[in-house]
Amino acid sequence: MNKVTVSVPGKVHLMGEHEVVYGKPALLAAINLRLFATIQQFNNSTINKNDEKIIIESSESTDYVQHIIEVVKEHFKLKDLPPMKITITSQIPAGYHLGSSASVAVATVGALVYFLKKVWNPTLINQLAYEAEKEMHGNPSGGDNTTVTMGGFVWFRKELEFLKSIWQLPFKPPSSLNHFFLINTGRPAETTGEMVAYVKEKMSCGAGSRSARQKSKMEMLFNQNEEQTKRVAKALKEGDEKELLDAIRAGERTLEGMGVVSTKVIPLIRQIEKIGGAAKILGGGGRTEGVGFLLCYHRKPATIETLCKPYGYTLQAIQLGEEGARLEKS
Repeated sequence: MNKVTVSVPGKVHLMGEHEVVYGKPALLAAINLRLFATIQQFNNSTINKNDEKIIIESSESTDYVQHIIEVVKEHFKLKDLPPMKITITSQIPAGYHLGSSASVAVATVGALVYFLKKVWNPTLINQLAYEAEKEMHGNPSGGDNTTVTMGGFVWFRKELEFLKSIWQLPFKPPSSLNHFFLINTGRPAETTGEMVAYVKEKMSCGAGSRSARQKSKMEMLFNQNEEQTKRVAKALKEGDEKELLDAIRAGERTLEGMGVVSTKVIPLIRQIEKIGGAAKILGGGGRTEGVGFLLCYHRKPATIETLCKPYGYTLQAIQLGEEGARLEKS
């Protein structure tokens, strides 16, 4: 019985999550939470017993996994696949803007391509995962799937649909900056796709001066956020904690200006800033309830835990710059 396992990290947006859709840069990092996709081939007797050619066991949407399978089949012009079982297990919670859907796509594509063709090609895996992600998010930037494929820190800019600038940054921040945490504020009521559509609506310039002013404001916020994205990258490279904190705080303000940060979490963000830390939303954010995870930087996690208790929020330490997609040893 053939067996293949591929593991893929989650990701965080250090900055640039919304404006990346509009040609601005984003800075992303792979994190030390992983998703595993395992494919096992069945023999005929097993398949006859189950009356299925492909069995999917996943905490993620099985419809999405089936769509990923179809993307791979179409690429290789395959009419049929051998009987198989696909099992997906994950440390990455879905719906919290940690790249779970991208991780599912990359891991499943990687496992399928290796299972069917005995080829390990991260560029092809990333390309096919991006095609699959369009089903989930409509107009994804491609940054999530690229980051979880490549790992480390990724500078990503989508110039055109067919042209993307992708740089894996050639450094790892010093251990003195290893003070990042995730604060769980609750799963957002809105999906990433809905939040992207919300920003798109604000960017649409319809009739009337109000619409034009709104678009102008959004473009200004995008430009300001781009500057903070650059500052975060520079601060990480140089180990400049003060610059890092200032840039995260300023970048969070631009996201609040875009309307993608729920008013339920802003008071906690301000409290964290007052005690010398910084926090920001990840990914799409949220408008009405939680925003998923906040990315927080502070040297004293116990102090942040105390702040979070009245809100009922929990804290989890994470490592940034982790390894990307990996073919696991059998």
